[in-house]
Amino acid sequence: MADNTISSSLEDYLEAIAEIIENNGHAHAKDIAERLSVKMPSVTNALQSLAARGLIKYSSHLPVEMTTRGSETAAVIRHRHGALKSFFSEILKIDDFEADGTACRIEHVISDAVLSRIVVLADAVRSRKDCAPLREYLDDAMPKVSAEGDDLAVIALDKLPRHVSAVVVSVDENLRGVKKFADLGLVSGTLLRVEGRAPFGDLLRIKVMGSSLSIRAGDAMHIWVRPVE
Repeated sequence: MADNTISSSLEDYLEAIAEIIENNGHAHAKDIAERLSVKMPSVTNALQSLAARGLIKYSSHLPVEMTTRGSETAAVIRHRHGALKSFFSEILKIDDFEADGTACRIEHVISDAVLSRIVVLADAVRSRKDCAPLREYLDDAMPKVSAEGDDLAVIALDKLPRHVSAVVVSVDENLRGVKKFADLGLVSGTLLRVEGRAPFGDLLRIKVMGSSLSIRAGDAMHIWVRPVE
């Protein structure tokens, strides 16, 4: 009886084989090696493992053939990859190269239940009329959410004007209670907004990940952000 288990690495091989056959009509070991940028001995080992699991038919010097079960498994893997890449590129506005690489890493660990919810969310954002304002907001805001860029634009959080959004660039390591701030979501890449300042005292009220919290100005001066508005 064939072993049904398949590692994330073998999933990558099976996905590559399916894509090569779809594009070229056949897949040789050297084509797979080029696609995945791996050496031939590694390809040979992977093909032997896939053949042992009944997912492909493999003989040296002959094109690799997919079995029915292999084709079905590859279709599931490719669907997962495509759904994730689409979400990252169309909803999160990540460039295609990064979206593809991120999807490739996540597709192996995400559960079917979580993926299904992502698909439902993505479809709603794309097509629902009541999501039109959200689509407009994402088109404008998502490209700005980055912890990279011109260092001249970086300021301390205590200097961020009220009602201006910013992305956290870094948090000083010597900030007292740095773990507490990380637990609150104040980490590199997080989008936040200053909602107000106490008229007396040194407290700032900020919105982070849908929650409002207060932070002392003395602590905020150790959190570096880049305004996005």
